[in-house]
Amino acid sequence: MTAPAWLEVLDETLDACRSHGREDLVQRLRRRRDRPPGVTRIAVLGFPKQGKGYLVNAVLNAPVCSVGDAATPAVPVEIGFSAQPTATLVGRADERVPVPVERLTGELGARPPGSLRRVEVGVPRELLSAGLVLVDTPAIGDPRSPRTAAALDVLADADAVVLVSDATTPLGEAEVALAHHVRTWCPHVVVALTKIDVCPSWRAVAERDRTLLSNAGIDSPVLPVSATVRMAAAKAEDQDLNSRSGFPPLLAWISEQAARPPEHTSAVLAALSVRAATAELVETLRARAELAGQDAGVDQTTLLHRAQRKADELRKRNTRWQNLLADEIADLQSDAEYDLRERTRKIVETIDETFDKGDPVKVWDQFGPWLDKTLAQAVETNYNFTADRAEWIAQSVAAAFGAQYDLHDLRLGDSGAELIADVRQPRIEGFKIGQKLFTGLRGSYGGVLMFGLVTSLAGLPLINPVSLGAGAAFAAKTISDEGGMRLQRRQAVAKMTAQRHVDDVFLRFSKECRDAIRGVQRKLRDHFTALAEELADQLARERETIIAGSAERERRMVKLRREIERLAGLHQRAGELGVLAGRAPRELPA
Repeated sequence: MTAPAWLEVLDETLDACRSHGREDLVQRLRRRRDRPPGVTRIAVLGFPKQGKGYLVNAVLNAPVCSVGDAATPAVPVEIGFSAQPTATLVGRADERVPVPVERLTGELGARPPGSLRRVEVGVPRELLSAGLVLVDTPAIGDPRSPRTAAALDVLADADAVVLVSDATTPLGEAEVALAHHVRTWCPHVVVALTKIDVCPSWRAVAERDRTLLSNAGIDSPVLPVSATVRMAAAKAEDQDLNSRSGFPPLLAWISEQAARPPEHTSAVLAALSVRAATAELVETLRARAELAGQDAGVDQTTLLHRAQRKADELRKRNTRWQNLLADEIADLQSDAEYDLRERTRKIVETIDETFDKGDPVKVWDQFGPWLDKTLAQAVETNYNFTADRAEWIAQSVAAAFGAQYDLHDLRLGDSGAELIADVRQPRIEGFKIGQKLFTGLRGSYGGVLMFGLVTSLAGLPLINPVSLGAGAAFAAKTISDEGGMRLQRRQAVAKMTAQRHVDDVFLRFSKECRDAIRGVQRKLRDHFTALAEELADQLARERETIIAGSAERERRMVKLRREIERLAGLHQRAGELGVLAGRAPRELPA
């Protein structure tokens, strides 16, 4: 037997939804495909407190649904024909649990949330005997609520929908949006305007609702009804009161849906579902194509020019930071050496002043520790100066390069000031008593001899009081001169020793300072050179990507256009196959 044309289109659309990862659309279309023949399902939807349960009870003239403040089920309630009232709870795993009808509300309240899929109720009503099933859905509220999801999920099986809104106020934006969504997936929709018995202005509200629906492009009738009047009419068997309840037109509309030919209904539902699904897919693909088009709108030449400008800017930055690093390192070496030289020069000046005034034999015990401490402080201060300048250079080079640098990697080692050797005391001899006596005798001999000869001319002996006095004077003078010369020699030796020690420290630590500065230069050079090479490689890859991406984008665009054309073809074929109840089919989004 040849499969109907709508089934082929539906299967192609199922494959398209599956290939694009739209499992939600796949489930809806599969339920349309597998809908049981001979059954007409009419869903009743609405927001809370609109009289939906009263409406269903009034249609069936039976207290089937919970109303008022009673707890309403969070799952759909399917009401079909049964010779005797029955109720069945259908679980998530499709397990079926029959319950007495009078205990249905209590059983629903005892069930944990999420354990049920639906509730099936059977009532002996002629309206349902031809295969009609009314589905009372949970009230629609928060879009993220499971109740709302369960209510909207019913649309995948519904042949027609009754939207319930009370007559207290015209349709709100949310209700119009709900009607538009329902009309997308279901061909036959009616708006039941409830509670007209308590709203004197219901006629104006009904007219306003028709205008709102028309402006939104929704071709759905608005039928004012009163469930309270309907139930009173049924109790009193008053046909006139029943007519004034507004239910006869609604019942006629429901009967009309149930009387539609099954094949015609299947074709219409399949066509509308295909058009709704393909419209969603095309809208998604066009958004992707538009995004890809925005990327493609920047032509390859412009992108290559951008990449070239980035490469030129990188070369300029490389030149800037390299020149800055070389200049600053040269300045730092000069400044660090000058700083250490200036500090040691002041120490040498102090050495000269000390030994110009003092005897090394007397002051060396205090001078030696002072010199060691002062040199250590000079070296430490020079080291700190060099380290601070090195960090400043690193920040300056990083700013010139346009990147960050972790100063922790630039930390210099210890200054090494604690490793400076103590100054060694030179061999300094004092002017001892024996040396003084010998020097005095040597000086006195000349005085005695010279003055003794002079006085001998006067007839005095060689050794006389005058010559002895002259010898004593000459001895004192010789001792004094010898002591002064020995002091000068000691001072000269002490100065030379101290100055040589200072020069040794200066030579050692100026060399270590230069080595440390060159180490800083190498670290900064290697770091920023590696960054520059990485950026250059990245720009090269970006250039290659631009060249290769242009062709890839074009291939993707061609593929997207072909897929959109294929889905548009399915959309058109579905429109040709389905007879959409005398209304214009929903067009693809522009």
